[in-house]
Amino acid sequence: MGEALLTHKLEGERLELAASGSWTAPHAGELEALIDRVTGEAPAAKDVSIDMAGVREFDTFGAWLLERLTRQWSAAGREAVVLGLPEHDRGLLAEMHGVNRKPAAAPERQNPIVSGLAALGRGGADFGRNLVVFADMLGAVGMALGRVLLRPREYRLTSTVHQFDRVAWQAVPIILLITFLIGGIISQQGIFHFRKFGAELYSVDLVAILVLREIGVLIVAIMVAGRSGSSYTAEIGSMKMREEIDALRTMGFDPVEVLILPRILVLIVALPVLTFIGSMAALYGGASSPGSMAA
Repeated sequence: MGEALLTHKLEGERLELAASGSWTAPHAGELEALIDRVTGEAPAAKDVSIDMAGVREFDTFGAWLLERLTRQWSAAGREAVVLGLPEHDRGLLAEMHGVNRKPAAAPERQNPIVSGLAALGRGGADFGRNLVVFADMLGAVGMALGRVLLRPREYRLTSTVHQFDRVAWQAVPIILLITFLIGGIISQQGIFHFRKFGAELYSVDLVAILVLREIGVLIVAIMVAGRSGSSYTAEIGSMKMREEIDALRTMGFDPVEVLILPRILVLIVALPVLTFIGSMAALYGGASSPGSMAA
């Protein structure tokens, strides 16, 4: 593969360019620099001829670069002639000749008030559509729950036990670790600040109130949503992509009853249990922190 070159010679008011080497995309940077330099060095030339006989490789990039060069000279009122281009490359150059002939449309300036109202309207419409989808899903889950209560033998207990193992049992280690560390941090920071007022003992109340009333359930809910919620989304989304949900409908099963209802029931049962475990771990972490033992 030859090196892309472009030489020039100024004969009076005529600029003669001679191209050689490889006019392909891998030489894009070099070709751009050569053409810019030639254009800048010969501003007084009225006619331009470009000899392409020495070009050994020619692709779409090279054709567009040649077309762009001829357009620049033609727009400046100068005649540009391409010579020596092989027959099999002329079709490619002819295709580039019809590309981007129309000037780019100027961006339409909009009234900011109108744009803001339009964005607000689109946001409201999207919210309404999402609300309708949520209500539809909530209704479908309610109907599935009603069918299960009327015919409990048809409920998929095996799926529920499997989901409980994934959501609750397998989540216990990470919840114990995170809540233990959070309890220790709350206790330590509380003691550091209460010590200024001689009220280190109140850090016990701080940890107990924050963990049992606020932080405990919040942290566990966030971890369950991030761990199990994202897993549910990915799993059901992949099943939708592989058309497994359509296969369930074909076999006469309700996808809501098979896939969604067991997961929701497991979350309802598992979240309070995990919250209790996490709260106890946070209290133990607060009691085990160096600051609390020093206090």
